[in-house]
Amino acid sequence: MCSFYFVKFVTFFIVFGVVLGKISRRLPADGPLYTEKPPWLKACKRTDPNLSKCLNEMFVQMFPQLAKGIPQANISPFEPLYLDSVSVSKGSGPITLAGSFINLTVVGPSNATPTFTSMDIPNRKMHSGIFFPLLDIKARYNLKGNILVLPLVGHGTSDLKLIKVDTNVLSDLSFPKVEGREILQIDHMNVNFKVGGMRVNLRNLFNGNEVLGQTLNSFLNQNSNEIITDLSESIGQSLGDILKELMNEVFSKIPTDLWLLEDDEEPSSQIQEI
Repeated sequence: MCSFYFVKFVTFFIVFGVVLGKISRRLPADGPLYTEKPPWLKACKRTDPNLSKCLNEMFVQMFPQLAKGIPQANISPFEPLYLDSVSVSKGSGPITLAGSFINLTVVGPSNATPTFTSMDIPNRKMHSGIFFPLLDIKARYNLKGNILVLPLVGHGTSDLKLIKVDTNVLSDLSFPKVEGREILQIDHMNVNFKVGGMRVNLRNLFNGNEVLGQTLNSFLNQNSNEIITDLSESIGQSLGDILKELMNEVFSKIPTDLWLLEDDEEPSSQIQEI
């Protein structure tokens, strides 16, 4: 019983916290709006019967550029993705735990593939899918608490690999105006996902007791799929928060008159970016 609660909660902390938990991230200052369509941005017509196909092609075309970042528009790169810290705490019941992960580096988002995209403009909804072959997260962690009657203390470095992450995302949209021009804003995301596998390594658990540390890491890896499935709803909510932040950082700089056009609109083109 003790091992089950311990493993389940630590896995919750790792997956929900490190990858998808309460985050602190340095965001760039507000950047200028694009005034003309950059060459990497595909434009779509709102009334196009093949709008879904066009939008998905647009996202596929955008990803390599966004992975590098766009300094001129203060759009930060998401490869690697840096997070200052994440924290999760549980203060009552048979399990009490407090801790944090700092200096997180996430490698792999740039290899993502948009699998489908559809947008219901009148009802302000977007349905999309993103497939990540691998997300590789490295960080420093510090945990302290009690699992039933057992103390838990650990601090050190951690590695987490999430393999074949397939997401299904439903977004609520709005179209506010900035400087008189309409932008797309994602107000809420609901994320469902499947993970093909997970590998975890927490170093220096139990104050450096290698036997207990290796036992726990092995147990986590052997039972990862079952535990992730059990926690999928909570993980999906937090994953939505991070994806929403990343997408809004981009689309706040790209007015819809450059990529989501009315029938009578044609996007301006430019040779050089802003």
